[in-house]
Amino acid sequence: MIDLSLIKVFIIIYETKNISHAALKLNLSQPSVTYNLNRLRKFLNDPLFERDKFGVKPTKLAQSLYPTFSQSIAEIEMAITSSHNFNPRTSTRRFRLGLSDLGEICLLPSLIQYLSKEAPFIKIEIEEIQSSKVEEWLIDGFLDVAVFNSSYTVMPKIESRNLFEERYMCIAHKQHPRVRHQLSLEQYLEEKHAAIKSSTGHIEIDQRLKELGLKRNIMLELPHFSVLQDVVTNSELLVTLPSRAAKVYERNSDVNIFELPFTVKPFNVSANWYNHRDDLEARTWFIQTLQNIFQCL
Repeated sequence: MIDLSLIKVFIIIYETKNISHAALKLNLSQPSVTYNLNRLRKFLNDPLFERDKFGVKPTKLAQSLYPTFSQSIAEIEMAITSSHNFNPRTSTRRFRLGLSDLGEICLLPSLIQYLSKEAPFIKIEIEEIQSSKVEEWLIDGFLDVAVFNSSYTVMPKIESRNLFEERYMCIAHKQHPRVRHQLSLEQYLEEKHAAIKSSTGHIEIDQRLKELGLKRNIMLELPHFSVLQDVVTNSELLVTLPSRAAKVYERNSDVNIFELPFTVKPFNVSANWYNHRDDLEARTWFIQTLQNIFQCL
């Protein structure tokens, strides 16, 4: 009789098309996944998967087996889930959460504080959002949920729920010699700026300035907002960033916050996920938890 755990390994490899991604999703080492795959290959007398430049591709036998295997395992898991409902207070489940730098600054501290009290055995693994890969990561199960500004990312297979609307503001050191009580457009354009690289998705400010026929003087480009605290407090650079991040810096640093001297459309930060059949109750709880925490920020 075939071991059902081997079928599960087969299904995850088939869906991720990558041995290392399958190992992450199964919470196993890569050698363990390969060992189990080899057991199934021997049992079925077929290689099942062949290497290609992107990972692995299924053989004809694997393609014919997948629908039956997948449906059978799904029915078994649903039966188990119905008899063992997810309980966040006792669960040891690991969630892989993709966050933008805004999420790292604003959400993560509150999330850890909440979980410490309400779900003390839950484990969290954070991945940096890469907009070009996030849809693939969600579908493959590499991420459970991704929280970021998805306005410029087309993901037709992904479910999404808006968490909050955000807008940009500007911060400067409180002892800035020229910017103290208000920020004029002339000052904004004359001062030097620290900015987040456009490759990370923060493009609204410079797009809007371009529409107005204007351009700011960017002295420093960085990959994350989270490394800016010492830069702001030890220089005369201005930083334009989402309001929630600006307020975090205001609480923790010697900075002033200013409204932008030009209009920029607000943007939505959303939770994004793929509707996998497994662990539906746990993922629903996690998404609702993220939404509740953000509403309190």
